[in-house]
Amino acid sequence: MTTETIQKISILKKIPIFKDLSDEELGAITEIIKPMTFEYGEIIIKEGEKGDSLFILIDGSVEVTRKNGDNNVSFGILTEGSYFGEMSLFDDHLRSATVKTLEYTLCFSITREDFLTLLDENNEIKNIIYRNTILETFKRFRDISDNFTFSQSHLRSKNEIINEINRDLQTATEIQEFFIKTDDSDEINSMKGISRSFIYIPSKTLGGDFISTINDHYGNICLIIADVEGKGISASLVTGVLKSAFSFLALDWGDKPDVFMYKLNNHLCNMLTRLYATCYYAYINITKNTISLSKAGHPHPLFWRSKEEKFETLTIKGQLLGVFEHAKYDSVTYELNKGDKILFYTDGITEERKTDDDEMFGDDYLEKNFKNAIVKKAEPILDELFLQFNFLTQKDTHEDDITLLLYEFD
Repeated sequence: MTTETIQKISILKKIPIFKDLSDEELGAITEIIKPMTFEYGEIIIKEGEKGDSLFILIDGSVEVTRKNGDNNVSFGILTEGSYFGEMSLFDDHLRSATVKTLEYTLCFSITREDFLTLLDENNEIKNIIYRNTILETFKRFRDISDNFTFSQSHLRSKNEIINEINRDLQTATEIQEFFIKTDDSDEINSMKGISRSFIYIPSKTLGGDFISTINDHYGNICLIIADVEGKGISASLVTGVLKSAFSFLALDWGDKPDVFMYKLNNHLCNMLTRLYATCYYAYINITKNTISLSKAGHPHPLFWRSKEEKFETLTIKGQLLGVFEHAKYDSVTYELNKGDKILFYTDGITEERKTDDDEMFGDDYLEKNFKNAIVKKAEPILDELFLQFNFLTQKDTHEDDITLLLYEFD
């Protein structure tokens, strides 16, 4: 590793979104860093223009300003080691301020195109950076909220703060969309006669439900569904932690669901306090045609057995995630046969109330509608299931996040 690379790594370590990356991973990022020089009085980024780059100040200084009517208001001066524009690596929103040099200035720059290409090629780096970014976004949100004042004399400032909060929330929403993702291979699934579908509808801008699927080193499927306590920012923060942990724990421990859940629980206990989640984890062995399950306080999936034409009764036990460190979890393995189907869900759908009698949709009604969709050979099943749900509830918005994840083995 060259001296120049070591110096760049040292600089990257000071930026929150690159926290917890190894020197090797940071070394990969240094390869997309480009040096840029600016003369005195030159504008590096301009308010109102689209941004596509992160800038790190190596030498020199800049002033950050924002328009206020016909005037420019200074928000401070940045010097060596400062950085700005990092959110442009994730979105194409307009710049919220102007940054202008106060002297000859040297910067390191990373463009969004190079950055996203790097993330697509490095899943581990991607997961850590997305987790750090949402944590940083929430930190800024809290800082802004702490400084918020209801003084009438600062009405204009309040509007600016509200706009900034909305921008940060929008960025956090876009980042969270990355968490709700199915990454197991459609090609492998189709070769093995497996199909996968899901529905995800958050009740607020930021939701507390979470699903993710990946293939392990042998092509087997690791899948997780979770429901975090509460809604909004705090819940979304936990989904970021779960996504990051799932990505690296599943590759090492995915074939042992009880061990995976044990380690996931400890990770959540160590990372966050007073926040918990329910969770179900499954490991589908595509060679042995088996599915192994473990749960943490989450509703059991509906496991349809085609041969017997009835649902499998699941009795796995396990405590909530994030409550007690070193909690123990059970696991069970079942053979898979042609026509079997398994539906994972969160309680947002079962606890939604019907419009006619205020009664909850309920587990029994979900099971009944799922069975009816299977018997009538509805295609796709989730669309038929959700059609019946909407017919009963007749609501445009929902009280809780709604998530359904279906695997069919045909």
